Amino acid sequence: MKRTAGGSFLRKKRGQYTWQTSMPPLRLGKHPNARIYRFRRIVFTIAVLLTLVFITKIVLSFFGSEYVSLELSGNMHYTDIQIYDVLGKKLQNIVTDSEEQTATYLKENLSYIKDAYVTKHVMKRMLTIEVTERDPFALLRIDSTDGKNYSFFLVDNEGHVLKHIDKEAARPSVSEKFRDRVVLSVINDTSPKAGETVKIPEVATGLNILKTALLLEQSLARQIKNIDISDLRKIKLRLNNFQGTIWLAGDAVESGLHQVALFLKQKNTYGLELTSVEAEPEHLYLDARYEDTVYLGGLPPRE
Repeated sequence: MKRTAGGSFLRKKRGQYTWQTSMPPLRLGKHPNARIYRFRRIVFTIAVLLTLVFITKIVLSFFGSEYVSLELSGNMHYTDIQIYDVLGKKLQNIVTDSEEQTATYLKENLSYIKDAYVTKHVMKRMLTIEVTERDPFALLRIDSTDGKNYSFFLVDNEGHVLKHIDKEAARPSVSEKFRDRVVLSVINDTSPKAGETVKIPEVATGLNILKTALLLEQSLARQIKNIDISDLRKIKLRLNNFQGTIWLAGDAVESGLHQVALFLKQKNTYGLELTSVEAEPEHLYLDARYEDTVYLGGLPPRE
């Protein structure tokens, strides 16, 4: 081993010389203030985050529901205030709430609304809502199976319940407000809620009868007062211009309605003259459950 002028040593290793300084290398270690620096960085980061959250909250509060204005169209059954009150329970912020969420909430909580198209204008703090409402189509009367209770519901042509009508408003049969609505009668223990679609299969058949009559036999449809769909094998219709009951089959609605319409149009035929004979309405019936044939029954015997 040789010492050089600079204080270093030349150490021979396997026939070669390597340099070695006289001072040993410094060992890398943690700075004595590392914990303090780390703590300061954490505190600074938290402070920045809290500041950003505070600023964001202030900015978003500018778009809060209480400061949002509505521009409504298509609403007939609900006032602007009613729609605003409903949205106020759900709408948190015009920025964070999506248009789809707002439209869905309206349809779920306002039974007359069938669809809603929502557009938000963030800078104007305004929601533009185009509403499509459901039209009342018929009255649904549901009698309990024990015959002790009954309820009335106003439904659209899809069986969607628009409102429940209390018994007082429906007495003695239907109030004046709903007297022009066809009554669909069914026996069931189900009590649907407003905003729901009735799940009773017979109700769909009753709605189909009324829609078919309106489409194919309009003059007959205008005379229908009641459709009893408690038994699909013998559906009973009551008309304004026929004192008895009309029987239809659930699987032959279109042909049955056609036969009834033809019968009622033949004012001078023998069959219609028989209806002028004094007969008890509860016994008189027109059976249109068979193809190309109608039977008039319940007439008193001819003398």
